[in-house]
Amino acid sequence: MKALIVVAAGLLLAGCATDVTTGSAPTDATTQPAPTPEQTSPSEEPLAETSPSEASPSAEETEEALPCEDVMFQRAQGTIRSQQQALAARDFEAARAYASDSFRESVSVPDFRRIIQGNYAFLLDDPALGFLECQRQGDTALIQVEVGGSPVVVMVYRVVLENESWFIDAASIAGSREDVTA
Repeated sequence: MKALIVVAAGLLLAGCATDVTTGSAPTDATTQPAPTPEQTSPSEEPLAETSPSEASPSAEETEEALPCEDVMFQRAQGTIRSQQQALAARDFEAARAYASDSFRESVSVPDFRRIIQGNYAFLLDDPALGFLECQRQGDTALIQVEVGGSPVVVMVYRVVLENESWFIDAASIAGSREDVTA
């Protein structure tokens, strides 16, 4: 499980995983089209090439990822839960409001609706969310979330700190498992 988080954290922090669901307020970052789960798996190398400038890690990327503080983790969970409630109500505009600035600058409400309906339709069924693990690196954190259903889907949310609040910058499917009944 920890190996999965480390792999997912590396991919997300490096900007290689782009299965994006949300963010909060717009920024200047650009995004690439998100691969579908059929195109990548948590153990595969990313398909996108990096330029020499992208290959050099930033100061934040060289910081060690640490477990999230309780208050930070609770606030980020609140953001994810609030977005989930808006998705269950099919209020895509409200759900997109929990996205980071950069996400909102690059993804319109109609495009956001298409992303959710096309790749993350299971989120529209108001599934139960289980928060498994959180790793923080500066103003970015990766949160592993188990999304109830059959199969259970494990997602990794990348949240960023903007204006003293946590916003969803990206989310990707890390894997799934069939529910086990006793």
